[in-house]
Amino acid sequence: MNPLGIRLDVVDPVANLPSRDPAPVNDSQSPSIQPVPIAWISCVGERGGAESLMIECLRELDRKQFTPHVIQLRPGPLEALLKEIGVRVHVLEEHRMRQVHRVMSAILEIRRLVRAEGLRLLHSNGFRAHVYGGLAARLSRVPEAWTTHTVERPSWSTRAIVKIPTGHVLTNCPRTDAAFRGMGFPTTMIWPGVNTRHLEALAASIPRAELERRHRIPGGRRWLTVGARLQRYKGHPEFLEALARIPPESGVHGVILGGSLFHQESGLRRELEAQASALGLTDRVTFTGYVSDDEFAAFLASSELVIHPAHDEDFGLTVAEAQALGIPVIAFAAVGPAAIIEAGRTGWLVPVGDVPALAQAINAALLAGPGLATLGQAARQRAMSLFDSRIHAERTATVYQNLLNEPLTP
Repeated sequence: MNPLGIRLDVVDPVANLPSRDPAPVNDSQSPSIQPVPIAWISCVGERGGAESLMIECLRELDRKQFTPHVIQLRPGPLEALLKEIGVRVHVLEEHRMRQVHRVMSAILEIRRLVRAEGLRLLHSNGFRAHVYGGLAARLSRVPEAWTTHTVERPSWSTRAIVKIPTGHVLTNCPRTDAAFRGMGFPTTMIWPGVNTRHLEALAASIPRAELERRHRIPGGRRWLTVGARLQRYKGHPEFLEALARIPPESGVHGVILGGSLFHQESGLRRELEAQASALGLTDRVTFTGYVSDDEFAAFLASSELVIHPAHDEDFGLTVAEAQALGIPVIAFAAVGPAAIIEAGRTGWLVPVGDVPALAQAINAALLAGPGLATLGQAARQRAMSLFDSRIHAERTATVYQNLLNEPLTP
């Protein structure tokens, strides 16, 4: 028995797993093959970065090859977003992972859905989703792909989860990839995808003047925008401190998009509003709370700069989205942003937590004049060549095909 109380009839969870670098499968000689039903496992019912990755991958997934389902482990607005792109959603009864008997009931319900829907592959979206997807796949005798978004801190639960076997791990950055390779898992690193075409259409649907009206933002300001859920590690306090160092005559206005997610740090907005007041920024910053996808895209596209002051970030989807819209980004040099941004060419990187350096970079960028548009264009080209959602979907489909074509381990 492992610490979750779930029996695993496996001695070595990573023995005899598929090769680490799957080769593309050519199925052009089988035109009569029907789409394969597959299902992603989502632990949450709200939309965060991991869920955005899933949505954009499923939006672009070739429906001639695959029929996508999502098994959602708790209710929420994510269901409607998935149905909008033609994905069949199965919502399970909400529970907590500490309720082992409820976890097992959910796993057995996933096994039932595998049989009832003829699902041929499960795809676990996130570290804890693998508890459900990995064990349900094992019980159902179907392969599992497992997307990991970060390296988890060592704990008994982490050690238990990595002992659950999987077919292949999809990682989102070099750090995560190295960690899972080091544990012996077969991995493929696939950058999260941005659907530039969809993003541009959303951004164009709302004029800047309408955003100003809806959110009572004074006209004629130069927007410095932070788009991230409200958690301390995302660096909102440092952004406010840096904004206070920017001269008011520069005409800048801070826009903080987003709210608390998954009920985490729900009091942070009040703390940030109090900090803004203490810094004399009440009239120079707007907290929008959560906004719709079209508003989010329109805010990014209407910004002078996007600021991403996260202390630790394996990727940073907002960074890639802003660049795809041609908006330069200034970010703390965490792992993800440092991989996305070419410093000095597509944006700026400053040492993590260094408020004076962040303020200095913002001031320099605001004085760049036409050079700012040049950086924005270079950022857009880089985002489209490396972080396009079609690339993500195609590489994910290759992993699926290889898993489906390989025999399952005993």
